[in-house]
This record gives sequence, structure tokens and C-alpha cells, in this order.
Amino acid sequence: MSNLEEISLDEWLSVLKPYQINSIKTLINIHGEDKAAEIWISANGPSNIAQFGGIHQSTQPFFDNFKTEFKKFICGHPDYDSYRIQLNSESKVINTIYVSVISAAIGATLGFAAALLAPAVAILLSAVGKMGIKAYCTGFNTDPPVIIKRDE
Repeated sequence: MSNLEEISLDEWLSVLKPYQINSIKTLINIHGEDKAAEIWISANGPSNIAQFGGIHQSTQPFFDNFKTEFKKFICGHPDYDSYRIQLNSESKVINTIYVSVISAAIGATLGFAAALLAPAVAILLSAVGKMGIKAYCTGFNTDPPVIIKRDE
């Protein structure tokens, strides 16, 4: 995973469906990369429609869990060893494969469709490439985030 820095954000995004590219680029232009990934992951449909059960719950814990699992993948946590082995068997970094494999791996862990995670994965891969894997993983704690449940 050492060649991530050679791939631009536009190249990472190019693997997405056209409607995803347009939507995520609009979010990036308005909010910046990090916030765009959070908004994308946290989106839960039209705001004027009541969620199932009629209760609005924060999507922040899901985004936090997504980021934790992404860091575990990138930073070498054993939970994702088999997926990293698959990626390292490629002769060079192929952004389509990276986005697909990482989205599928995290989606399987979180119970979320890989296709819906792909735009956020592409943005975070670009961020890792800009700062470098070592800098991204410095100080990374592999403990899952503490999720505080609402009182019922």
C-alpha cells in the first residue's frame, strides 16, 4: 500500500458511478473532503421523510465506526490481513481494486453496501495518500469507539 501518494483525488473518484462522482464532487466543493465523506456516509434519505419507526437517530456513530474500520484496514490491523494480502498481490496500485476491496471489507464488517461506502473510501484513500500511511497511522488506537446509547 505504499504507492497511494501517487494517486490524485480525481483518480480515486474516477472509479465511481457518474452520479456518485457528480454528487460527491459537489459535496467536496461546498464542504471540503473530510466533511463531504462524513455527509455522504451519514446521509439517510430525504429530510422530510420520517425514518422507520419515526425516530431520528444520529448517524455520527456509524461514521465514527466507518473511520475506525478504515484506519484498521490501512494501518495493518489483523482483522483485515486477508484483504491486504489480496491487494498486495497486485503488481501496482489499481485504484478501482483498492476502492472495491476496501469498501467490500468494511461493508462486510459494518453490514453496509460496499457501493454506498465507495465514495467515502475514495476520499479517505486520497487523504492517506496526501499525508502518507505512516503519518495517517501515527497514534492510531485500534480500540473501537465508545458508543453512548440514548436513554429510551
